[in-house]
Amino acid sequence: MAQNKGFSLDFNGFLDLAEDISNIDNNLLLDATVKALEASRDLANIEIGKAMKDSKYSFTKGENYSQGAARESLIEVDQMPTEINGTEVTAYAGVDLEKAPEVLILAMKGTPNEGADKKLNNAIKVKGKLKDKIRAEQKRIFNNALEEALKI
Repeated sequence: MAQNKGFSLDFNGFLDLAEDISNIDNNLLLDATVKALEASRDLANIEIGKAMKDSKYSFTKGENYSQGAARESLIEVDQMPTEINGTEVTAYAGVDLEKAPEVLILAMKGTPNEGADKKLNNAIKVKGKLKDKIRAEQKRIFNNALEEALKI
C-alpha cells in the first residue's frame, strides 16, 4: 500500500475559511474535504502518468527490461478509495514504492549514464505548477462549498 499520504489542504486564507466553516454543517465540510483531496489525487496522478509516459526512462512493460510495475501501481493506487476515519480523510496518490521503487530512484538520481528525470521528480513531489494547480482546485472546491452553504 502507498506509504506517503502526500496532500494537505494548503492555500492562502484557509484559516479564515475554516473559521467561516465552523458554523456550517459538518457533513458539508467533510464532503468538501473528500472532494478536494480526490481532486488533488486526480491532478497528481494525471501529471505523474504524463511524466512517466514522457520520461526518458521506459515504464512500459516489456521495454528496456521494464516489468510495467510502475504503471500498474499508479493505476492501482488511483483506484484506492478515499478513507474516512473520524476527522481524518486519506486519499492516496502516486505509485506504491514497495512495488515500483525504481520510479523514485530514476526521478531523483537517474542511472550512471543518464541523469535524474526532473519532470517526474516534480510530479512525484508535487512541486511547481502542479502544486499551484492543486492549491487553486482545493480553494475552488471549498469556496463553492461555502457559497452553497451560505445560500441555505
